[in-house]
Amino acid sequence: MWQSGGVAVAGSVHAAMGAVVRDALSKQVGDTLATNTELRESLGVGMGTVQRALELLAERDALRTVSRGHLGRRIESIDIGQCWQAAGLPPVRILLSRPGSIEIDSLETIIGDELGRLGVPSTLRHLAGGNQRLDLVGRGDYDLTVVSAGTFDGLVGTGQPAPVTQRRLAPGTYYDPGRLVVLSGADAPADPDRVAIDTESFDHEALTLAQFPPRPGREYAEMPYPEVPAFVLAGVVDVGIWHLTSSAVPVELAGLGVRQMQGSAAIAARDRLSGATIATWTGRPEVRAVLDAIRFDGLAAARASAIELERASAERLRRALGSD
Repeated sequence: MWQSGGVAVAGSVHAAMGAVVRDALSKQVGDTLATNTELRESLGVGMGTVQRALELLAERDALRTVSRGHLGRRIESIDIGQCWQAAGLPPVRILLSRPGSIEIDSLETIIGDELGRLGVPSTLRHLAGGNQRLDLVGRGDYDLTVVSAGTFDGLVGTGQPAPVTQRRLAPGTYYDPGRLVVLSGADAPADPDRVAIDTESFDHEALTLAQFPPRPGREYAEMPYPEVPAFVLAGVVDVGIWHLTSSAVPVELAGLGVRQMQGSAAIAARDRLSGATIATWTGRPEVRAVLDAIRFDGLAAARASAIELERASAERLRRALGSD
């Protein structure tokens, strides 16, 4: 027996509720559910069991349908959270990049708040590397991740069937344009010869080659992206592309030159890949319903507020160091 809203529910009814909910969440209001006969045959239960599952869902205001006879049941309303709880669906397994990026931290906050509003449970893990996260979601180890539009297109957007679906957000939601910069050493020439590059990162390689295209005498030094500031500061390379992240000491106070990306090719590459792409595993179509229900209206304001707080903190630090 299962408990559903204080009501003891037989295992066969609970299984039918799960099947109905998954079918409903893979569709939209106005669509038609699988017929009672289809559900009965797929589950191996009686017609009364399917009907009881539909009644329990309606009692909870989780799912309301209207029968159209042999045409099936039309979905009138869906409450995602109530459906989730009634069917006992497992949490949404979220995999995000490591904290420290204002853009990703803002996305994480919005997604968490929205799942709370919807009443959908979730788990969260952090892992660096968009390609790794997409691979784990595509294998079904996780249900949802966020990568840049550039990474998604480079790794998934080949026109072939993929084990993930996507929801695109506006440009600047993964990389704010002002936070993708060029770091340079104190003696770096205007047209540098030694350039840092991380070919394991689709974004870093694309941005680097757009900003510093190949030419005679130019060398690219392969290194992990997180180590770019250290190698520029040490003089191993002249320049490197960097995504500004939260730090106790701003990179310019550490002795590095910081400037915006320049040139039409570099700016076009930056804008093309700067949007966030949220990918979900196709093996759990109910997760797609959750993703579609998330509202990102407050994302820009949250990101702008965090950037302003960081700017104010950096200014206070500059003044304190200047006073010394």
